[in-house]
Amino acid sequence: MTKDKTHLQAEKLAQLTFLLARACEEKEQYFTKLFDLTNAEFRCMRFLNCDCFFSVKDLAQLMGLTSGRVTQIITSLEKKSLIVREIDQSDRRNIKIRMTPMAIPFIKTVIDTHVELHEKVLLNIKVETRESVLVAMEELLVSMTTWSKQKP
Repeated sequence: MTKDKTHLQAEKLAQLTFLLARACEEKEQYFTKLFDLTNAEFRCMRFLNCDCFFSVKDLAQLMGLTSGRVTQIITSLEKKSLIVREIDQSDRRNIKIRMTPMAIPFIKTVIDTHVELHEKVLLNIKVETRESVLVAMEELLVSMTTWSKQKP
């Protein structure tokens, strides 16, 4: 039985996404070590990078983690003086999380460095194909997100 074109393309996509995920993990490990953050702490800080508060439940939902795991991340970031927990004045049973004033310039530096790292990645792609790569990645992300929402 011969494999049809779509199946062969799916095999190639499976291999490429596997290798890309691995390369992204290596990049993130390198990056987070620069700032003494774990991958999870970095992701959490990216969500907190606004002038707003989040509950543990909100962060857990955004990050796709359990509330218990998010609490561990928050505790670690709190020890690094990057976030604070405050009692929600509208409902004193709830705790709200926000970045500390010290964290604001820190996370700006972190994000700027993250963008610079991706600029270096882009420089390894031919100028004439960069836009096509970005469009393809956007389409792939939409497709994978759609699949994820529809999976049984």
